[in-house]
Amino acid sequence: MKSLVFILFTVIGLTSFAAEKNLGKGAKFTDAVPMSKIMKTPESYVGKEVTVSGTIVDVCAKRGCWMQLTTDVGNEKVRVKVNDGEIVFPLEARGKKAAAKGEFKKMVLTLEQTKNHLAHIAEENKKKFDPASVKEPMVVYQVQASGAVIEE
Repeated sequence: MKSLVFILFTVIGLTSFAAEKNLGKGAKFTDAVPMSKIMKTPESYVGKEVTVSGTIVDVCAKRGCWMQLTTDVGNEKVRVKVNDGEIVFPLEARGKKAAAKGEFKKMVLTLEQTKNHLAHIAEENKKKFDPASVKEPMVVYQVQASGAVIEE
């Protein structure tokens, strides 16, 4: 009977351990700061290390160099970017929960940069894009990740 209990706990332990995939330096779900809190005063987080979490709704189809996570702010999403090749977010991670840790960055784009940025995202996702539909420049906040964890 003791052997059965030990095996059961071992299987449960291995299952729990295998339930998360760490990428890069990893991240912890318990360290995540709600995006609603960050976006109340985003300037106070710029340049600082943050951990964000949510469900992965999109992944760079070309290189796996970014992913978008849902947030606790309505339909808002947070973009998590990595340097090409340092971490590769798997396409099959869409729909899974993830946390990412890294520097919170602010990018103020010109109108032309906004069009190029959105065109690049559309190209990566093989979606149509009309640059004429963009009328205003945008500010992009993103996490430049050094690590992430994805639930399996």
